Amino acid sequence: MTAPAPLSRDEVDVAIVALGAAHDRISAAMYALDNHPGLAAVRVPGLTGRTGRYAADLTAHIDALWSRFNALGAVLDQVRTLRAQRSRPGNEELAELTWLLRAPVVPVGANGMVLDDATPGAVRLPLMELARQLEAGSADATDRLSVLDEVGSALVVRCGQLNEALARLRTAVDALGPDGAPAAALDRLDERLADAYREASGDPLAVAPGGPGAGALDTRLRELAAETATVAGEIDALVGLRDGYPRRAERLRTAVVEVEAGEEAAARACAAAGEKIANTGLPAVPDAAPALRAQLAQLDQIYRERRWSRLADELAAAERAAVAAVERAAGLRDAADGLLGRRAELRGRLGAYRAKAARLGFAEHTELSRRHRAAEDLLYSSPCDLPAATRALSAYQRYLNDLSERGTT
Repeated sequence: MTAPAPLSRDEVDVAIVALGAAHDRISAAMYALDNHPGLAAVRVPGLTGRTGRYAADLTAHIDALWSRFNALGAVLDQVRTLRAQRSRPGNEELAELTWLLRAPVVPVGANGMVLDDATPGAVRLPLMELARQLEAGSADATDRLSVLDEVGSALVVRCGQLNEALARLRTAVDALGPDGAPAAALDRLDERLADAYREASGDPLAVAPGGPGAGALDTRLRELAAETATVAGEIDALVGLRDGYPRRAERLRTAVVEVEAGEEAAARACAAAGEKIANTGLPAVPDAAPALRAQLAQLDQIYRERRWSRLADELAAAERAAVAAVERAAGLRDAADGLLGRRAELRGRLGAYRAKAARLGFAEHTELSRRHRAAEDLLYSSPCDLPAATRALSAYQRYLNDLSERGTT
């Protein structure tokens, strides 16, 4: 190997200063590299796929950087020690310093690691070239660590948002008490999210935007988010039930009073109809109020026991039952009143037909009068047979129409 041209003392000193400055920059870069947050991502056990290969290659690259950095420091220390021996080094010392500073003195293998001098196939690098490669290599390693750190952080954010939502729901469920339905659903969602994150964190590069697994993870997280939203709606409903139960219970008590009043009114109407109308066909008057009161007492107990899912079902059922009872009582009362109204309507029509007959000159017509008395007897007797009275009135009307058309007195 040809020895480089000897350097002067000043040239040696300039070279040592330049090399020392380069070493300081590289030292700072290597320190930053050693403390880079992405280094933890490289050292995660169980990395697979694209990330596993990326991490293995990057680890080897960083190991080679440290190997060459240590070699650079060792030779620089040797140069500084030699230069410090004499303020004015002689020719032999200058030659040795020139050799160390300019000659290819550091043997490096194909993998970038520094080798022993006797290792065949090594490529020897001068110190400044070694320093240049170290500066470029440390910057490249930093960039590659940043990539891994960014995809890992992005994965944490993607899963973390859902995890935070589940944590908030867990707090709400804990405040609700022992009702286990939402808690069990949250447990399942927690497990599925943990599985998704564990699988994705094994190869975060694959699930990063543009990666082969990005779409599958997005779909998985969307499904989990949708199910979380459903559970959140259920929990919100239970929280609303817990907070709103006193008001709903009071409304239900008012409804029970309304049911009782409605059933009493229906009973009076049915009694009146039963006295004046024969065979009313009305059903028995319902008596739903006592059962509703008992149900309300049971609901209060369920509320005190904080069994929200059961309370939600049974309260809704009680509210529906109260509405139905009010409507049923009102319908029965209307039906009873309708029977009396029908009798009054038939009486009014009979009077109108009687007046029409008088105008037409049929007031004394024997057969027409007989038919009038038959309808009148039915309508003004108690209890009134409405179907028979209706038929009698129709017969009277038809006969009157017949007489009117024939013009017979």
